[in-house]
Amino acid sequence: MAMFPGAQGGDILAWRGISELVGEIRRRSAEQMSYLLADEGVALLKELKGRLEAEIAFEEEFAAGFSRAMAALDSARYEDELASLFPRFTRLAEEHFLRRGSVVALHALCTTWRDALLCRVVHLVEENLLLEGAGRAPAPFCWLASGSIGRGEPTFCVEPAHVLIYGDIPPGGTGWFDQFFSRALALAGKAGLAKNDGRGTVMKSLWRGSRTEWRREIVEELAGGERGRLDELVRRADLRFLCGDEALAAEMIGVVRSMIEFHHEELRETSKSAAAASRTRTALSFPLPALRGMGKGIAEMPTGLDFFSRLRVEKRGRQRGKFDLEQFALAPLVTNIRMLAIYGALHETGTIARIKGLQAVGVLSVELTERLLRAYHDFTRLKIGRQLAEGCESEQGCFIDPQALTADEGERLRNGLETVAGLEKIAYLRFTEQG
Repeated sequence: MAMFPGAQGGDILAWRGISELVGEIRRRSAEQMSYLLADEGVALLKELKGRLEAEIAFEEEFAAGFSRAMAALDSARYEDELASLFPRFTRLAEEHFLRRGSVVALHALCTTWRDALLCRVVHLVEENLLLEGAGRAPAPFCWLASGSIGRGEPTFCVEPAHVLIYGDIPPGGTGWFDQFFSRALALAGKAGLAKNDGRGTVMKSLWRGSRTEWRREIVEELAGGERGRLDELVRRADLRFLCGDEALAAEMIGVVRSMIEFHHEELRETSKSAAAASRTRTALSFPLPALRGMGKGIAEMPTGLDFFSRLRVEKRGRQRGKFDLEQFALAPLVTNIRMLAIYGALHETGTIARIKGLQAVGVLSVELTERLLRAYHDFTRLKIGRQLAEGCESEQGCFIDPQALTADEGERLRNGLETVAGLEKIAYLRFTEQG
């Protein structure tokens, strides 16, 4: 997918080295070729040819290394094999990012191998339960991802947010899924897909339940009308299928979309009990303006520039003088785009795809679309740079030192923050007009 509207031949930002080389060719050709002697012109072209060949060689070597790692993942059967693959893939992704500087390429790489690693974990757990005599799953199940994983926007820090849903089974018949759940958590942690030992972190970020339980919870979240529950419902617009039964996954994601988009005909009673039926009817009559009010509230999130156009930096504590990139730059961009995508009934889960989709339906202009794509890329590059420099021990905020930025990075950050402020104005007016 091209990063910018109208770009051809893939992501132009994924080819930073190539684009810089092409730019150099153009500059040097314009400046020198007109007055160089024949032999000097040949020398210049040979130099540029060598640079281009080096870039191509890097891409070919990287592709071969990534393919070998994926082949090793496909054949992995034991814990130690899985555990060795996470750092191997991470090194490859880091090498590519340092060479290319492409956020889009990093997202794609990390999404590809982490999806494959999780699905391998799921497959091995299923296989081991079968070999041990526990049999096969008593009902179809699906594993979904939310958050940055669901949006296809992972970076070097692991932020698990998963949903495991299985088909309806008789009461007391969840024994197989109890074993499956426990083992999958443990193996996912050992494979590097969660921090620390894996289990505690994944337990907090993994919703698990039956098809009926999922439908009931989604309906009740909207029926409750509480802001926190609505927030959770809206965040589930980021859900993406990873592995398992695709038909069940489509149905479960469809329940979320039905509630968000207020499609009455797509909802069904989740229980025969009078209480559950009452809750469902309440949800069906719940006023959609609640989501519009939420959209207006999100559009009022503070961004990184204060009234005097100064960066909002921490005034005290260990992060004093630093700027919280996550809170004041990325979160306002991602959440406002999500709300506008819901408003436009778009089913894309990624921020970049949503921005492009909003431009296609006329919510965003081409010029603002390009600025937002650039802002997302610049913000995320700064985030990734901090991860590479400081690691992922603490992801409560993403603090960067403005004084450590280059002049170009500082200018890009400010330009991006101004763009997000413009986006918030559009979002606020959009939801106000519809309110």
